[in-house]
Amino acid sequence: MTAEETAVLWQDITIAGTGGWIPPIRQKHEPWDKPVDNGPPSLVALNGFTSAAVSTDSTPSQMAARAGLKALRHADVTGADLSLLVHANFQDEDHYAPSAYLLRVLGGPDTNAIELGAASDGGGAALVTAAEHLTAKPAAKAALVTAGVRFRPERWGHVSEMGHLAGDSGAAVVLTRGTGFARLLATDQAAQPQLEVLTRARTAADGSGRPLLVEETGFMPYIDALRQSTRRCVETVLEETGVRPEGIARVVPIAIGAEVLDLLLGGAPLGLRAADTSWTFGRHLGHCGPCDVLLALDRQFRSGTLRAGERVLVVSFGLGFRWTTALLEITRDPVSAVPAGHSTKK
Repeated sequence: MTAEETAVLWQDITIAGTGGWIPPIRQKHEPWDKPVDNGPPSLVALNGFTSAAVSTDSTPSQMAARAGLKALRHADVTGADLSLLVHANFQDEDHYAPSAYLLRVLGGPDTNAIELGAASDGGGAALVTAAEHLTAKPAAKAALVTAGVRFRPERWGHVSEMGHLAGDSGAAVVLTRGTGFARLLATDQAAQPQLEVLTRARTAADGSGRPLLVEETGFMPYIDALRQSTRRCVETVLEETGVRPEGIARVVPIAIGAEVLDLLLGGAPLGLRAADTSWTFGRHLGHCGPCDVLLALDRQFRSGTLRAGERVLVVSFGLGFRWTTALLEITRDPVSAVPAGHSTKK
Protein backbone atom coordinates (compact mmCIF):
# COMPACT_ATOMS: atom_id res chain seq x y z
CA MET A 1 0.00 0.00 0.00
CA THR A 2 1.31 3.44 -0.84
CA ALA A 3 0.66 6.84 0.71
CA GLU A 4 -1.42 7.80 -2.35
CA GLU A 5 -3.94 5.00 -1.83
CA THR A 6 -7.30 5.86 -0.31
CA ALA A 7 -9.97 3.89 1.46
CA VAL A 8 -13.13 2.74 -0.26
CA LEU A 9 -16.10 4.80 0.89
CA TRP A 10 -19.41 2.93 0.75
CA GLN A 11 -22.90 4.23 0.11
CA ASP A 12 -26.01 2.56 1.53
CA ILE A 13 -24.39 -0.82 2.35
CA THR A 14 -25.51 -2.09 5.75
CA ILE A 15 -25.23 -5.07 8.07
CA ALA A 16 -28.73 -6.40 8.76
CA GLY A 17 -27.98 -9.59 10.66
CA THR A 18 -25.22 -11.72 12.15
CA GLY A 19 -24.90 -15.26 13.39
CA GLY A 20 -22.40 -17.49 15.13
CA TRP A 21 -22.11 -21.20 15.84
CA ILE A 22 -19.66 -22.06 18.61
CA PRO A 23 -19.05 -25.69 19.62
CA PRO A 24 -18.26 -26.64 23.24
CA ILE A 25 -15.49 -24.68 24.94
CA ARG A 26 -12.60 -26.67 26.40
CA GLN A 27 -10.23 -25.20 28.92
CA LYS A 28 -6.60 -25.14 27.86
CA HIS A 29 -5.61 -27.48 30.68
CA GLU A 30 -7.90 -30.20 29.36
CA PRO A 31 -5.91 -32.91 27.54
CA TRP A 32 -7.68 -32.55 24.20
CA ASP A 33 -4.47 -32.02 22.25
CA LYS A 34 -1.55 -32.73 24.56
CA PRO A 35 -0.77 -33.71 28.17
CA VAL A 36 -0.93 -31.14 30.95
CA ASP A 37 2.27 -29.13 31.31
CA ASN A 38 3.01 -28.09 34.89
CA GLY A 39 6.16 -26.20 33.96
CA PRO A 40 6.67 -22.45 33.39
CA PRO A 41 3.86 -20.47 31.73
CA SER A 42 3.49 -21.37 28.07
CA LEU A 43 3.40 -18.91 25.18
CA VAL A 44 -0.34 -19.58 25.02
CA ALA A 45 -0.75 -18.47 28.63
CA LEU A 46 1.45 -15.42 28.10
CA ASN A 47 -0.60 -14.53 25.04
CA GLY A 48 -3.79 -14.62 27.13
CA PHE A 49 -5.68 -17.60 25.73
CA THR A 50 -7.79 -19.42 28.31
CA SER A 51 -9.64 -22.03 26.24
CA ALA A 52 -10.74 -23.01 22.75
CA ALA A 53 -13.94 -24.04 20.99
CA VAL A 54 -13.58 -27.62 19.78
CA SER A 55 -15.84 -29.41 17.31
CA THR A 56 -15.74 -33.20 17.47
CA ASP A 57 -18.52 -33.88 14.98
CA SER A 58 -19.46 -30.81 12.91
CA THR A 59 -17.60 -29.87 9.74
CA PRO A 60 -16.62 -26.26 9.00
CA SER A 61 -19.35 -25.97 6.38
CA GLN A 62 -21.99 -27.36 8.74
CA MET A 63 -21.04 -24.81 11.39
CA ALA A 64 -21.07 -22.05 8.76
CA ALA A 65 -24.54 -23.16 7.64
CA ARG A 66 -25.91 -22.99 11.19
CA ALA A 67 -24.42 -19.53 11.63
CA GLY A 68 -25.88 -18.51 8.27
CA LEU A 69 -29.37 -19.56 9.35
CA LYS A 70 -29.03 -17.46 12.49
CA ALA A 71 -27.87 -14.45 10.47
CA LEU A 72 -30.76 -14.75 8.00
CA ARG A 73 -33.29 -14.92 10.84
CA HIS A 74 -31.62 -11.99 12.59
CA ALA A 75 -31.90 -9.95 9.38
CA ASP A 76 -35.41 -11.19 8.53
CA VAL A 77 -34.03 -12.21 5.14
CA THR A 78 -34.74 -15.44 3.26
CA GLY A 79 -32.58 -17.45 0.89
CA ALA A 80 -34.73 -16.21 -1.98
CA ASP A 81 -33.58 -12.65 -1.17
CA LEU A 82 -29.89 -13.52 -1.55
CA SER A 83 -28.08 -12.52 -4.71
CA LEU A 84 -24.66 -13.76 -3.56
CA LEU A 85 -23.25 -16.07 -0.91
CA VAL A 86 -19.54 -15.53 -0.19
CA HIS A 87 -17.93 -18.27 1.86
CA ALA A 88 -14.57 -17.64 3.55
CA ASN A 89 -13.07 -21.10 3.33
CA PHE A 90 -10.02 -22.54 5.08
CA GLN A 91 -8.94 -26.12 4.42
CA ASP A 92 -12.32 -27.84 4.65
CA GLU A 93 -11.34 -31.49 4.28
CA ASP A 94 -14.98 -32.63 4.35
CA HIS A 95 -16.40 -30.37 1.63
CA TYR A 96 -14.31 -29.76 -1.47
CA ALA A 97 -17.02 -27.42 -2.78
CA PRO A 98 -18.33 -25.84 0.44
CA SER A 99 -20.04 -22.91 -1.27
CA ALA A 100 -22.18 -25.36 -3.26
CA TYR A 101 -23.23 -27.08 -0.03
CA LEU A 102 -24.05 -23.73 1.57
CA LEU A 103 -25.94 -22.63 -1.53
CA ARG A 104 -28.09 -25.76 -1.32
CA VAL A 105 -28.79 -25.21 2.38
CA LEU A 106 -29.13 -21.42 2.53
CA GLY A 107 -29.56 -19.98 -0.94
CA GLY A 108 -32.44 -19.34 -3.29
CA PRO A 109 -33.00 -20.05 -7.00
CA ASP A 110 -31.23 -16.84 -8.07
CA THR A 111 -28.34 -16.97 -5.58
CA ASN A 112 -24.77 -17.34 -6.78
CA ALA A 113 -22.13 -18.73 -4.43
CA ILE A 114 -18.36 -18.41 -4.38
CA GLU A 115 -15.51 -19.45 -2.10
CA LEU A 116 -12.95 -16.93 -0.93
CA GLY A 117 -9.55 -17.92 0.42
CA ALA A 118 -7.69 -15.32 2.43
CA ALA A 119 -6.71 -17.38 5.49
CA SER A 120 -7.62 -15.57 8.71
CA ASP A 121 -8.45 -12.39 6.78
CA GLY A 122 -11.24 -14.30 5.02
CA GLY A 123 -14.07 -12.88 7.11
CA GLY A 124 -13.04 -9.29 6.51
CA ALA A 125 -12.23 -9.86 2.84
CA ALA A 126 -15.60 -11.57 2.30
CA LEU A 127 -17.39 -8.52 3.75
CA VAL A 128 -15.71 -6.33 1.14
CA THR A 129 -16.52 -8.80 -1.66
CA ALA A 130 -20.20 -8.88 -0.67
CA ALA A 131 -20.32 -5.08 -0.46
CA GLU A 132 -18.77 -4.80 -3.92
CA HIS A 133 -21.40 -7.16 -5.29
CA LEU A 134 -24.30 -5.16 -3.85
CA THR A 135 -22.77 -1.93 -5.16
CA ALA A 136 -22.24 -3.32 -8.66
CA LYS A 137 -25.68 -4.94 -8.88
CA PRO A 138 -28.36 -2.42 -7.86
CA ALA A 139 -31.19 -4.95 -8.19
CA ALA A 140 -29.61 -7.25 -5.57
CA LYS A 141 -31.46 -7.24 -2.25
CA ALA A 142 -28.98 -8.98 0.04
CA ALA A 143 -25.71 -10.90 0.22
CA LEU A 144 -24.64 -13.46 2.80
CA VAL A 145 -21.11 -13.86 4.12
CA THR A 146 -20.25 -17.13 5.84
CA ALA A 147 -17.08 -18.58 7.34
CA GLY A 148 -16.28 -21.90 8.93
CA VAL A 149 -13.17 -23.49 10.34
CA ARG A 150 -12.14 -26.66 12.11
CA PHE A 151 -8.53 -27.03 13.20
CA ARG A 152 -8.00 -30.76 13.56
CA PRO A 153 -5.52 -31.51 16.39
CA GLU A 154 -3.52 -33.96 14.29
CA ARG A 155 -2.63 -31.09 11.94
CA TRP A 156 -2.93 -27.95 14.07
CA GLY A 157 -2.39 -29.09 17.66
CA HIS A 158 1.13 -27.73 17.72
CA VAL A 159 0.12 -24.11 16.95
CA SER A 160 0.27 -23.55 20.69
CA GLU A 161 4.02 -23.35 20.14
CA MET A 162 3.34 -20.19 18.10
CA GLY A 163 1.55 -18.74 21.11
CA HIS A 164 -2.11 -19.29 20.29
CA LEU A 165 -4.84 -21.88 20.49
CA ALA A 166 -6.84 -22.77 17.40
CA GLY A 167 -10.63 -22.68 17.77
CA ASP A 168 -13.44 -24.15 15.69
CA SER A 169 -16.61 -22.25 14.73
CA GLY A 170 -18.96 -20.92 12.09
CA ALA A 171 -19.95 -17.29 11.56
CA ALA A 172 -22.08 -15.25 9.19
CA VAL A 173 -23.19 -11.72 8.29
CA VAL A 174 -26.04 -10.52 6.07
CA LEU A 175 -25.43 -7.36 4.04
CA THR A 176 -28.33 -5.37 2.59
CA ARG A 177 -28.81 -2.06 0.84
CA GLY A 178 -29.94 0.45 3.43
CA THR A 179 -32.17 -1.70 5.65
CA GLY A 180 -29.68 -2.82 8.31
CA PHE A 181 -28.65 -1.46 11.69
CA ALA A 182 -24.95 -0.82 10.94
CA ARG A 183 -23.74 1.12 7.91
CA LEU A 184 -20.45 0.26 6.24
CA LEU A 185 -18.61 3.59 6.07
CA ALA A 186 -15.20 2.68 4.69
CA THR A 187 -12.78 -0.18 4.13
CA ASP A 188 -9.12 -0.48 3.28
CA GLN A 189 -7.04 -3.48 2.30
CA ALA A 190 -3.32 -4.16 2.03
CA ALA A 191 -0.87 -6.96 1.34
CA GLN A 192 2.73 -7.87 2.08
CA PRO A 193 3.25 -10.58 -0.58
CA GLN A 194 6.97 -10.78 0.09
CA LEU A 195 6.00 -12.67 3.26
CA GLU A 196 4.21 -15.43 1.35
CA VAL A 197 7.37 -17.56 1.65
CA LEU A 198 6.41 -18.09 5.29
CA THR A 199 3.33 -20.04 4.24
CA ARG A 200 4.73 -22.33 1.57
CA ALA A 201 4.22 -26.02 2.30
CA ARG A 202 7.47 -27.70 3.29
CA THR A 203 8.51 -31.23 4.16
CA ALA A 204 11.65 -32.23 5.99
CA ALA A 205 14.07 -34.63 4.31
CA ASP A 206 12.88 -37.47 6.51
CA GLY A 207 9.26 -36.81 5.65
CA SER A 208 8.49 -35.19 9.00
CA GLY A 209 8.40 -31.58 10.06
CA ARG A 210 5.92 -28.73 9.98
CA PRO A 211 4.36 -27.66 6.71
CA LEU A 212 4.77 -23.90 7.17
CA LEU A 213 7.82 -21.86 8.13
CA VAL A 214 5.72 -19.40 10.12
CA GLU A 215 4.68 -22.27 12.39
CA GLU A 216 8.32 -22.54 13.45
CA THR A 217 9.14 -18.85 13.67
CA GLY A 218 5.87 -17.36 14.95
CA PHE A 219 4.90 -13.76 14.19
CA MET A 220 7.44 -11.86 16.28
CA PRO A 221 10.30 -11.77 13.72
CA TYR A 222 7.93 -10.00 11.31
CA ILE A 223 6.05 -7.82 13.76
CA ASP A 224 7.37 -4.56 12.26
CA ALA A 225 5.92 -5.43 8.84
CA LEU A 226 2.64 -6.52 10.41
CA ARG A 227 2.45 -3.36 12.50
CA GLN A 228 3.21 -1.15 9.48
CA SER A 229 0.35 -2.47 7.35
CA THR A 230 -2.07 -2.55 10.28
CA ARG A 231 -1.34 1.08 11.09
CA ARG A 232 -1.62 2.22 7.46
CA CYS A 233 -4.99 0.54 6.97
CA VAL A 234 -6.40 1.99 10.19
CA GLU A 235 -5.04 5.47 9.48
CA THR A 236 -6.39 5.46 5.92
CA VAL A 237 -9.91 4.51 7.00
CA LEU A 238 -9.96 7.11 9.76
CA GLU A 239 -8.53 9.89 7.60
CA GLU A 240 -10.92 9.23 4.71
CA THR A 241 -13.97 9.31 6.99
CA GLY A 242 -12.75 12.13 9.22
CA VAL A 243 -13.24 9.97 12.32
CA ARG A 244 -10.84 10.40 15.21
CA PRO A 245 -9.69 7.43 17.31
CA GLU A 246 -11.67 8.66 20.30
CA GLY A 247 -14.79 8.51 18.12
CA ILE A 248 -14.64 4.71 17.95
CA ALA A 249 -16.79 2.87 20.47
CA ARG A 250 -15.57 -0.69 19.80
CA VAL A 251 -12.52 -2.22 18.14
CA VAL A 252 -12.90 -5.74 16.75
CA PRO A 253 -9.52 -7.29 15.86
CA ILE A 254 -8.51 -10.75 14.77
CA ALA A 255 -8.14 -12.95 17.90
CA ILE A 256 -4.47 -13.75 17.48
CA GLY A 257 -3.30 -13.18 21.07
CA ALA A 258 -2.78 -10.37 23.55
CA GLU A 259 0.95 -9.88 23.00
CA VAL A 260 0.62 -9.61 19.22
CA LEU A 261 -2.42 -7.33 19.46
CA ASP A 262 -0.71 -5.08 22.00
CA LEU A 263 2.11 -4.56 19.51
CA LEU A 264 -0.18 -4.06 16.51
CA LEU A 265 -2.67 -1.70 18.16
CA GLY A 266 -0.61 -0.09 20.92
CA GLY A 267 0.96 2.64 18.81
CA ALA A 268 -0.60 5.48 16.86
CA PRO A 269 -3.32 6.05 15.90
CA LEU A 270 -5.31 3.80 18.26
CA GLY A 271 -3.06 3.45 21.30
CA LEU A 272 -5.00 0.43 22.55
CA ARG A 273 -4.20 -2.74 24.40
CA ALA A 274 -5.81 -6.08 23.58
CA ALA A 275 -7.91 -5.79 26.75
CA ASP A 276 -9.59 -2.69 25.28
CA THR A 277 -10.97 -4.70 22.35
CA SER A 278 -13.17 -7.71 21.58
CA TRP A 279 -10.15 -9.87 22.38
CA THR A 280 -11.68 -10.31 25.84
CA PHE A 281 -14.29 -12.45 24.06
CA GLY A 282 -12.01 -14.10 21.51
CA ARG A 283 -9.47 -15.33 24.04
CA HIS A 284 -12.01 -17.91 25.26
CA LEU A 285 -12.77 -19.27 21.76
CA GLY A 286 -9.22 -19.53 20.47
CA HIS A 287 -8.11 -18.14 17.15
CA CYS A 288 -10.95 -19.15 14.81
CA GLY A 289 -9.30 -18.04 11.58
CA PRO A 290 -11.72 -16.30 9.18
CA CYS A 291 -14.51 -16.48 11.78
CA ASP A 292 -12.74 -14.25 14.34
CA VAL A 293 -14.03 -10.81 13.38
CA LEU A 294 -17.47 -12.08 12.31
CA LEU A 295 -18.00 -13.83 15.66
CA ALA A 296 -16.90 -10.70 17.51
CA LEU A 297 -19.30 -8.54 15.49
CA ASP A 298 -22.12 -10.97 16.28
CA ARG A 299 -21.24 -10.71 19.97
CA GLN A 300 -21.13 -6.90 19.85
CA PHE A 301 -24.37 -6.47 17.93
CA ARG A 302 -26.31 -8.87 20.15
CA SER A 303 -24.93 -7.50 23.41
CA GLY A 304 -27.51 -4.72 23.68
CA THR A 305 -24.78 -2.20 24.53
CA LEU A 306 -24.28 -0.49 21.15
CA ARG A 307 -26.29 2.62 20.35
CA ALA A 308 -27.13 4.56 17.21
CA GLY A 309 -24.29 6.86 16.20
CA GLU A 310 -21.52 4.71 17.67
CA ARG A 311 -18.76 3.38 15.44
CA VAL A 312 -17.09 -0.02 15.29
CA LEU A 313 -13.65 -0.60 13.78
CA VAL A 314 -12.75 -4.05 12.38
CA VAL A 315 -9.03 -4.88 12.13
CA SER A 316 -8.31 -8.13 10.33
CA PHE A 317 -5.25 -9.81 8.83
CA GLY A 318 -4.28 -13.27 7.68
CA LEU A 319 -1.34 -15.35 6.55
CA GLY A 320 0.05 -14.46 3.20
CA PHE A 321 -0.13 -11.66 4.42
CA ARG A 322 -3.38 -9.75 3.73
CA TRP A 323 -5.22 -7.03 5.70
CA THR A 324 -8.78 -5.73 5.77
CA THR A 325 -9.92 -2.82 7.93
CA ALA A 326 -13.56 -1.72 8.04
CA LEU A 327 -15.34 1.13 9.81
CA LEU A 328 -19.03 0.70 10.68
CA GLU A 329 -21.55 3.16 12.10
CA ILE A 330 -24.58 2.03 14.09
CA THR A 331 -27.69 3.54 12.50
CA ARG A 332 -30.21 2.16 15.00
CA ASP A 333 -29.89 0.19 18.20
CA PRO A 334 -29.20 -3.40 17.09
CA VAL A 335 -31.44 -5.07 19.67
CA SER A 336 -31.51 -8.77 18.93
CA ALA A 337 -34.79 -10.62 18.69
CA VAL A 338 -32.98 -13.88 19.41
CA PRO A 339 -29.93 -14.53 21.58
CA ALA A 340 -26.49 -15.21 20.18
CA GLY A 341 -26.23 -18.95 19.76
CA HIS A 342 -23.93 -21.60 21.02
CA SER A 343 -24.38 -25.25 20.53
CA THR A 344 -25.82 -26.89 23.63
CA LYS A 345 -23.89 -30.09 23.17
CA LYS A 346 -21.37 -30.86 25.88
